Amino acid sequence: MPIKIWENLKILLNRVVDIITQGSLERIKLISAFNRIFEEAYVNQEFEHLCTVTTSRGVAINRHPMSDNFRSGFKVTIKSEQYLYKTDFSQIAKFFVNNKGFVKRLMVVGYDTLTILSTTSPGGLQIPLKDIASLNDYMLD
Repeated sequence: MPIKIWENLKILLNRVVDIITQGSLERIKLISAFNRIFEEAYVNQEFEHLCTVTTSRGVAINRHPMSDNFRSGFKVTIKSEQYLYKTDFSQIAKFFVNNKGFVKRLMVVGYDTLTILSTTSPGGLQIPLKDIASLNDYMLD
């Protein structure tokens, strides 16, 4: 039971840090909208995994002139009870790769790294937003 309390406290503290460090109302609205969209898609059985979006630490090598100084990662977490394969992560990544205008919007509000992880599977993807234009050369088939 004490482990559950610590897990819940950690989740709460991460949410508070997210709210404080997102830096702008636009980032907060963006995260909230994505979480609603992912929840609706899951409930309506349009997508088989529930996903959540948070702001996280970006990767220094992915920085660009508009990167936020503190938390520049746009993290999508796939909540699944089953093992996920690279194709499962790629399914989410395709949305971003195919929507370059949206990626530019993410960059304008300070994000530089797209991270896609799972709660049950190792691996995942970490993609520099500035390189998405050339991602089609080596990924997502």
